[in-house]
Amino acid sequence: MRTGAVLSLVMAALALPCCGCGSSSSRQLPLTLPVRGKVTYRGKPLTEGKVKFEPDAGRSASGHIHSDGTYVLTTFKEGDGAVPGVHRVAVTGGTGKSQGETVPPKFRSVSSSKIEIEVVEGTTEYPINIE
Repeated sequence: MRTGAVLSLVMAALALPCCGCGSSSSRQLPLTLPVRGKVTYRGKPLTEGKVKFEPDAGRSASGHIHSDGTYVLTTFKEGDGAVPGVHRVAVTGGTGKSQGETVPPKFRSVSSSKIEIEVVEGTTEYPINIE
Protein backbone atom coordinates (compact mmCIF):
# COMPACT_ATOMS: atom_id res chain seq x y z
CA MET A 1 0.00 0.00 0.00
CA ARG A 2 1.23 3.49 -0.73
CA THR A 3 2.01 5.89 2.12
CA GLY A 4 -0.71 8.33 0.96
CA ALA A 5 -3.37 5.61 1.00
CA VAL A 6 -2.34 4.45 4.48
CA LEU A 7 -2.39 8.02 5.74
CA SER A 8 -5.88 8.53 4.29
CA LEU A 9 -7.16 5.38 6.02
CA VAL A 10 -5.64 6.43 9.35
CA MET A 11 -7.16 9.90 9.10
CA ALA A 12 -10.59 8.46 8.26
CA ALA A 13 -10.40 6.03 11.18
CA LEU A 14 -9.45 8.84 13.59
CA ALA A 15 -12.29 11.07 12.39
CA LEU A 16 -14.97 8.38 12.73
CA PRO A 17 -15.37 8.49 16.54
CA CYS A 18 -16.06 12.23 16.37
CA CYS A 19 -19.02 11.89 14.05
CA GLY A 20 -21.89 13.60 15.83
CA CYS A 21 -19.61 15.37 18.30
CA GLY A 22 -21.22 18.55 19.49
CA SER A 23 -24.76 17.57 18.61
CA SER A 24 -27.30 18.43 21.28
CA SER A 25 -28.54 14.85 21.49
CA SER A 26 -25.11 13.47 22.40
CA ARG A 27 -24.19 16.07 25.03
CA GLN A 28 -24.75 15.21 28.66
CA LEU A 29 -26.51 17.96 30.59
CA PRO A 30 -25.22 18.87 34.06
CA LEU A 31 -26.92 17.28 37.06
CA THR A 32 -30.04 19.04 38.29
CA LEU A 33 -32.07 18.31 41.41
CA PRO A 34 -35.82 18.87 41.83
CA VAL A 35 -36.66 22.24 43.38
CA ARG A 36 -40.12 23.40 44.32
CA GLY A 37 -41.64 25.38 47.11
CA LYS A 38 -43.97 28.14 48.18
CA VAL A 39 -43.24 31.87 48.22
CA THR A 40 -44.79 33.98 50.95
CA TYR A 41 -44.61 37.72 51.49
CA ARG A 42 -45.58 39.07 54.93
CA GLY A 43 -47.05 35.68 55.75
CA LYS A 44 -49.29 35.44 52.66
CA PRO A 45 -48.62 33.41 49.52
CA LEU A 46 -47.54 35.42 46.49
CA THR A 47 -50.12 34.79 43.78
CA GLU A 48 -48.04 35.86 40.78
CA GLY A 49 -44.46 36.48 39.77
CA LYS A 50 -41.23 34.65 39.17
CA VAL A 51 -38.43 33.04 41.18
CA LYS A 52 -34.81 32.93 39.99
CA PHE A 53 -32.00 30.82 41.49
CA GLU A 54 -28.49 31.80 40.40
CA PRO A 55 -25.56 29.52 41.31
CA ASP A 56 -21.91 30.58 41.65
CA ALA A 57 -21.17 28.57 38.51
CA GLY A 58 -23.47 27.11 35.89
CA ARG A 59 -26.84 27.99 34.48
CA SER A 60 -29.47 29.73 36.58
CA ALA A 61 -32.93 28.25 37.12
CA SER A 62 -36.30 29.98 37.21
CA GLY A 63 -39.96 29.27 37.71
CA HIS A 64 -43.30 31.05 37.65
CA ILE A 65 -45.19 31.59 40.88
CA HIS A 66 -48.66 30.06 40.69
CA SER A 67 -51.82 31.49 42.23
CA ASP A 68 -51.32 29.42 45.41
CA GLY A 69 -47.74 30.70 45.85
CA THR A 70 -46.05 27.52 44.65
CA TYR A 71 -43.23 27.34 42.13
CA VAL A 72 -41.23 24.65 40.29
CA LEU A 73 -37.79 25.47 38.89
CA THR A 74 -36.52 24.79 35.39
CA THR A 75 -32.89 24.90 34.25
CA PHE A 76 -32.69 22.90 31.00
CA LYS A 77 -35.97 20.99 30.70
CA GLU A 78 -39.39 21.85 32.11
CA GLY A 79 -39.43 21.14 35.85
CA ASP A 80 -35.93 19.64 36.06
CA GLY A 81 -34.92 21.81 39.03
CA ALA A 82 -31.56 23.48 39.66
CA VAL A 83 -27.90 22.51 39.74
CA PRO A 84 -26.66 21.48 43.21
CA GLY A 85 -24.99 24.11 45.37
CA VAL A 86 -25.60 27.51 46.90
CA HIS A 87 -27.85 29.85 44.91
CA ARG A 88 -28.62 33.53 45.26
CA VAL A 89 -32.37 34.02 44.91
CA ALA A 90 -34.51 36.78 43.40
CA VAL A 91 -38.30 37.06 43.58
CA THR A 92 -40.57 39.29 41.53
CA GLY A 93 -44.32 39.52 41.83
CA GLY A 94 -47.01 40.27 44.30
CA THR A 95 -50.01 39.07 46.24
CA GLY A 96 -52.41 39.94 43.47
CA LYS A 97 -53.62 43.05 41.69
CA SER A 98 -56.66 43.42 43.92
CA GLN A 99 -54.51 43.46 47.08
CA GLY A 100 -51.93 45.72 45.47
CA GLU A 101 -48.87 44.45 47.38
CA THR A 102 -45.73 43.73 45.43
CA VAL A 103 -42.36 42.43 46.53
CA PRO A 104 -39.98 45.31 47.46
CA PRO A 105 -37.36 46.14 44.80
CA LYS A 106 -34.42 44.75 46.82
CA PHE A 107 -35.80 41.19 46.41
CA ARG A 108 -36.03 41.50 42.61
CA SER A 109 -32.27 41.09 42.11
CA VAL A 110 -30.03 38.20 43.16
CA SER A 111 -27.34 40.70 44.13
CA SER A 112 -29.52 42.68 46.55
CA SER A 113 -32.04 40.16 47.91
CA LYS A 114 -29.62 38.58 50.40
CA ILE A 115 -31.58 35.33 50.03
CA GLU A 116 -29.37 32.26 49.64
CA ILE A 117 -30.59 28.69 49.31
CA GLU A 118 -28.46 25.57 49.08
CA VAL A 119 -29.86 22.97 46.71
CA VAL A 120 -28.91 19.51 47.99
CA GLU A 121 -29.71 15.93 47.14
CA GLY A 122 -32.56 14.51 49.21
CA THR A 123 -34.42 17.81 49.61
CA THR A 124 -37.02 19.01 47.11
CA GLU A 125 -39.02 21.61 49.07
CA TYR A 126 -37.48 25.07 49.36
CA PRO A 127 -39.91 27.61 50.86
CA ILE A 128 -39.09 31.30 50.40
CA ASN A 129 -40.39 33.66 53.08
CA ILE A 130 -40.05 37.40 52.49
CA GLU A 131 -40.84 39.95 55.19
